[in-house]
Amino acid sequence: MKHPGCLAVLVSAVVLLGVLGWGAKSMLDSSFDGPDNHVAATDSRVCPQTEGNNVSLADATEHFGLQVPAAATSLVFTATAGGLQGEGRLSLRFTTTPADLATFLTASHFEPSGANTAVLASDWSAYSSGAAVQSARGPCGLTPPGNPTMLYSQDGPGYVRKTSPRCLAVDHTDPAHPVVWVSGADV
Repeated sequence: MKHPGCLAVLVSAVVLLGVLGWGAKSMLDSSFDGPDNHVAATDSRVCPQTEGNNVSLADATEHFGLQVPAAATSLVFTATAGGLQGEGRLSLRFTTTPADLATFLTASHFEPSGANTAVLASDWSAYSSGAAVQSARGPCGLTPPGNPTMLYSQDGPGYVRKTSPRCLAVDHTDPAHPVVWVSGADV
């Protein structure tokens, strides 16, 4: 053979086309099968109105550095990982006690909640004085309400998660049983 370099280029091109073809087939197969929702089949706390729940609560809370109280009630969540970079998303709501809320805020490195904290989640809106009260909304009420008893928080000083920022809302309508919302997303 007079041009061994040509054979190497041809073999490399065939291998590259095979890999690209496999990748395209995999992507198309997953787009026709629908999103991976396997966690919803085994965890009743997954919001049934959502899809793509392919991350367990334990893995999602670990990824976003959250220490959910063991005694939390009415817990509902949706957690996904995917996209080109494997980005993770978590929406979580639970009811707790004032003592467990304080422990949660400290253990999860949130600033103390306050009415004047900026709301970082794009689909959340803070209550402003005189505005109409809004109920929790979105799938399973995973978007917090807007009312005068809402307090907000974000990642605390020294714990700013630049690649996975988190924000928190707490409804103190029932002071003995605050309701907590957390949103986290990889950026």
